[in-house]
Amino acid sequence: MRLWAFILSVILLIGAFIISYALQRKAEPASADMRAADTLPAGSPSEVSLPALMYHSVLKNPARTGEYVITPALFENDLKYLRDKGYTAVSPEEILAFTDKGAPLPEKPVLITFDDGHLNNMTYALPLLEEYNMKAVVNITGAFTVQSEKENDPNPAYAYMTRENAAELQSGGVFSVGCHTYNMHSLNGRKGAARNSGESEEDYLRAFAEDTDKWLDIFGSGHTVYVYPYGAMSREGFDVLKERGFRIILTCRETGNLVYSDGSMKNELVIIDRYNRTGLVQTDEFMSACGIK
Repeated sequence: MRLWAFILSVILLIGAFIISYALQRKAEPASADMRAADTLPAGSPSEVSLPALMYHSVLKNPARTGEYVITPALFENDLKYLRDKGYTAVSPEEILAFTDKGAPLPEKPVLITFDDGHLNNMTYALPLLEEYNMKAVVNITGAFTVQSEKENDPNPAYAYMTRENAAELQSGGVFSVGCHTYNMHSLNGRKGAARNSGESEEDYLRAFAEDTDKWLDIFGSGHTVYVYPYGAMSREGFDVLKERGFRIILTCRETGNLVYSDGSMKNELVIIDRYNRTGLVQTDEFMSACGIK
């Protein structure tokens, strides 16, 4: 009897632990639990796999190709590959319509993004996106825009987008415009928009909010995408972003994503990891690494 009593008590303890853990997981916000598609396979209409691709500069000169630079020809190969494999590029608005309202996404959605706001995204990538009926997000660093306007030298080899460029893209139906900070895209004194070691939360939130508001002063409200430079993220600033209407956070962690329409992400921040598109590998190799086959 003593043995059976011991076994029963162990079973009850295990059961209590499982129930407690399940309740704790359920209480966690969706924005803090963006699960990777390679660990949780999609299995219902409320659960969709969403790979996200991160591009930077697009230049014609193949000698400039590198870790963050690709040629228009290579970008076109990527778009052909996505089209031939049945993928549809979706906008931030479509993602949020799915998470918040259950609006269906295409069978094979993909998110295409460009960081920094290079003018060549408009010069070379935009016509190809239009040709292949694809959408994308360009995430602009505000200080780069201000400097580019001062220089007034619209050379796609090195210039960044102006406010006029951004407004033109935003109204064109192909590109959405996201925030890549106003002037936190550096490693001088701070790693991007992350909180410094030893910095008080109050001081960090003040600096983070001021930088975000500066960006909004340039590009206006109504933008939903925020991108942390270098993927250096500090969750203390999440409420600052939500208060200003941002809903989607893009990172640099190279893994897949699942998005849900079961209510767990409704009105929450949606964290999306992305694969960096280096120009040093061909399309098949890159897409395979992204799980796009």
